[in-house]
Amino acid sequence: MAPRPAPGSSSQLPYFFLSYAHIPPHDQNRRGDPNKWVAKLFGDLCDHIMNMTNLPTGAQAGFMDVDLRSGHHWPERLADALATCRVFVPLYSPRYFESEQCGKEWAAFQQRMTNHAGPDGQLPEAIVPALWTPLPVDRLPQVAQSIQFTHDGLGPRYQEEGFYGLVKLTSMRSHYQRATLALAKRIVEVAHSTYIASMRPAPEYHALSSAFPDYRAERPLKVTIAAPDLGSLPPERNPYYYGLSPQEWNPYRGENCTRPLASYAADIVSAYGFLPQVGSLDEHARELMSEEGPDSPAVMLVDPWATTGSDCRERLRDLNRRRHKWIGVIVPWNDEDAQTAASRPLLRASVDGALDEGLTDLGTDVDSLSAFHRALPDALGRAANHFFKTARTYPPEGPATKKPRLMDSEEPR
Repeated sequence: MAPRPAPGSSSQLPYFFLSYAHIPPHDQNRRGDPNKWVAKLFGDLCDHIMNMTNLPTGAQAGFMDVDLRSGHHWPERLADALATCRVFVPLYSPRYFESEQCGKEWAAFQQRMTNHAGPDGQLPEAIVPALWTPLPVDRLPQVAQSIQFTHDGLGPRYQEEGFYGLVKLTSMRSHYQRATLALAKRIVEVAHSTYIASMRPAPEYHALSSAFPDYRAERPLKVTIAAPDLGSLPPERNPYYYGLSPQEWNPYRGENCTRPLASYAADIVSAYGFLPQVGSLDEHARELMSEEGPDSPAVMLVDPWATTGSDCRERLRDLNRRRHKWIGVIVPWNDEDAQTAASRPLLRASVDGALDEGLTDLGTDVDSLSAFHRALPDALGRAANHFFKTARTYPPEGPATKKPRLMDSEEPR
C-alpha cells in the first residue's frame, strides 16, 4: 500500500470532487449560465480550503465539471479527478439522483472506497454530502441513506433552504458564509483523517452503472435508438461509428466525441427532470406501438443508414402511420463522415420514405454534437407536452362527487 500522505500534502489532489446535476436553461434564448450559483459555491469552498491548508499557489483545491460534457478529453479528465480526489461531495437535489451521470460519478468513487473496506465491510467515510435543495431522507436512494453525516453544523437555515436558498438571497448572506465555511472545514477534516489511495482512472468510465438503481424519478422518458449494431450493418457501411448494440452508436465519433450518442441524450434528459429509459427500437417497439396509449413520452434517434434496412424501415413506417405526437424524432447527420456525406441524397430519400408523415412535424436533422445538444431539449419538450395532454388519467375509485361551490354554503340573507 502506498504511504499515507502528510496533512496538507499535494500528493493527492484535488481535495474534493463536487458532483452536481447540470441545470439546463429554461429558455434557450436567454443568456447566462444557470449553473453559476453552483460555480460560486465551488469557488468559495476552494478559497476556504486554500486558506485552511498549505496547498501551493496554483494547486487544485477542488474539481468541478464546468464543461457541457462533450468537450476535449472530457471523460479522461473526469475519470482522472474521480481516481485521485480525497473527498467526494455530492450536491443533493431531486435532479441529482435522477442523473445517470451523477450516479456514475458516485459509482466510480465508491469503487475506490471498496478497496479500503474494513474487516466488517465498513467503507471509509470519504463522502461528504451537501444539500443544494432539501430532500426528505426517505426519498434518498439506499446508497445515500447509508451515509452517516449530519448537517447540524451548517446551521438551521441551511437545513431549511439548502445552499441554493442561501446563495440566492442577500438576507441569507451570513447563513451562506457560515454553512460554506463549515462544509470546507469538514472536507479538510475528512481529507486529513481518511486515506483512500489513488487508482488508475476507469478505462470505460461511460460503461459504469449508476449507483442509484433504486431511485425512481416521477417522470420517465424513453430514449429509443434506431440504429444497427456491428452485426447488422449495411454491407457497405463503415463500422467505425457503431458498437455491439444500437445503444453504442456514435455518429459524431472523434477526438471531441468519445461517448455513444445515447449517453449524451441520457444526460440531457436527466437534466430536464426525466428518468431516461434507453433502449433500441427492437426493445421499445411493443410499447411505442401499443394501442393502449403511452406510459411515457419518448424521443427517437434515427441513424439514416438504419432506414436502408427493410426491417427497420417497415417498423418506422408502421410507427409513423400511428401519428404518435408524444414521440420526438431526431435524425443526426455528420458531413465529416465522408461516406455519409457522399451518400446523403440517397439516405435523405430513404429517411423520407420511412418518416414521410406523422412523426415528421416533430422531427429535425442535426449535423453536429452541439446542434444535437440544442435540438434534443426542444424535441423532448414537445413530446412531453403532447404526452401530458393525452395521457390516461386514473381518477379515484367510488362515485363522482359534485365540485363544491362557495355560493352553495352561504345562507340567504
